[in-house]
Amino acid sequence: MDDLIQQLGQFLDQNALVTDQMEREYYSMDAFSSGETCCLVLKPKTKQQVEQAVKIISSLGYQIIPRGGGMSYTGGYTPSSEETVIIDVQGLNKIVEINKEDMFITVEAGCTWKDIYESLQPLGLRLPFFGTNSGAKATVGGGLSNGALFFGTGAYGTAADNVMSMEVILADGTVIKTGQAAFADAKPHHRTYGPDLTGLFCHDAGAFGIKIQATFRLIYTPVWTDYLSFSFKGILEGTEALSAIARSRLTEECYLLDPSSADNLTDISAVRGLKSIFKVMLKQNNFATKLFDAAKMALSGRQFIPKDHYSLHCVIGGNSRSSVKENKLEVRKLMKSFDAQEVANTIPKAARADPFPPLNGIIGSKGERWAALNAKVPHSKAKEVNQKIYQIMESYQDQMDSAGVWFTLLNLGIEQHSYSIEPVLRWKDEWSALHKKTASKEFLNELTESKSNPAARQLVDKIRNEIVAYFASIGAASNQIGRTYDFLGYLHEPTKSLIHKIKSAVDPMCIMNKGALGLEKGHGAAEPSMQNIK
Repeated sequence: MDDLIQQLGQFLDQNALVTDQMEREYYSMDAFSSGETCCLVLKPKTKQQVEQAVKIISSLGYQIIPRGGGMSYTGGYTPSSEETVIIDVQGLNKIVEINKEDMFITVEAGCTWKDIYESLQPLGLRLPFFGTNSGAKATVGGGLSNGALFFGTGAYGTAADNVMSMEVILADGTVIKTGQAAFADAKPHHRTYGPDLTGLFCHDAGAFGIKIQATFRLIYTPVWTDYLSFSFKGILEGTEALSAIARSRLTEECYLLDPSSADNLTDISAVRGLKSIFKVMLKQNNFATKLFDAAKMALSGRQFIPKDHYSLHCVIGGNSRSSVKENKLEVRKLMKSFDAQEVANTIPKAARADPFPPLNGIIGSKGERWAALNAKVPHSKAKEVNQKIYQIMESYQDQMDSAGVWFTLLNLGIEQHSYSIEPVLRWKDEWSALHKKTASKEFLNELTESKSNPAARQLVDKIRNEIVAYFASIGAASNQIGRTYDFLGYLHEPTKSLIHKIKSAVDPMCIMNKGALGLEKGHGAAEPSMQNIK
């Protein structure tokens, strides 16, 4: 260890070498679980520093884990060994190039989605997919390593669908480039010329290398944006309606909330306060519209969605008022066939008015902790999967009531071809260091922290395992594979063999985020032990 610190200290500042016990514990946990406490955290500022550090760390036999904003809930960066160095890439946060002529942006992997959004906004430009709800802290590198989605996903897919090239540091310190950028003096204007190596490093959970730079395509920011919301009596009607809208590709976002989720979001004062209302005012094109919409939001409160109804929310963007109006009419026509009731569009309007707020959502509005799961399925499977989730939850209802566990459900359309289902288990419990460091102090002061609730955590873990097994059995994809999903266990055998060969090629000693994707010297997923679920 002393040798490691001495060698790293030759080119890293002392404050870039984190040895403090509590800080190392914080870096070794995510929103749900903790791994072994890493022996060291590095905070480099340049890709050259990352390159040098990786060479030294690997030569001395330590494991390496890249970490971005820390928003994982699937053990994405939780160490399986104390002999692990976590490399925090948040210091690599430069906007490298904005190319308006060729319509691309190149950024370092530690940039947040908020950083990119704000740098492009004055230029009238935007990423097609432009971030997650946690985009104030979630990084580009983390989003590409996992499956970042939300803003713009209805029309443009996920982060991985919009990246054109990357720079990645492999386990031996080799820097590689993908896409057109891999060719001498070529601009990163095109993703595929030959095999799609960019895709190889998407959704890899950081197991294939450390992302240090990425290039995304750009679009002009839609001139006009409008919003629609509808309510449904049941989940099945809402599911069918969401699929219909997603297939139509009329919206930039379309998502379905269960009644509990809507309850969390509809109280404007509890979620984002009056700031959201004023931001909505600023987003509108004339003062009369600003005032009218702000008044509607303020007066709607918690009353605009009928009790126990599911609510579907749409964001419609376009380059002319007439095109947006036409798309709104088409959405309304679609909704008529599903017996939908149009309601106030407060939720999508507030979300877009302030897309990257402080990350108070790491803790629920009741002070609860939460742990999400995700399945991406074809539209034809969406109703079946939603029904199964409810069946699983019903089978645990008595235990959940006893332990103080409940769940919420988010459904999301991904372009025309895919349907995302996200059950979120919630429970009252003590907050971890990650929760306390992520949420604002102002927000935390409004809540009361609960006592430690290990019984609830154990039950949540049990339910999660059953849902994960079900998702695997139907071949569902997921946003964050991390160490939670048995990615290799259900994979087609020849494909599994190829994945192992790729891992051996880029990381023969299996030191890069060992256990992520289930990739280690043995086989199967590396689940965190129960004693480490905190």
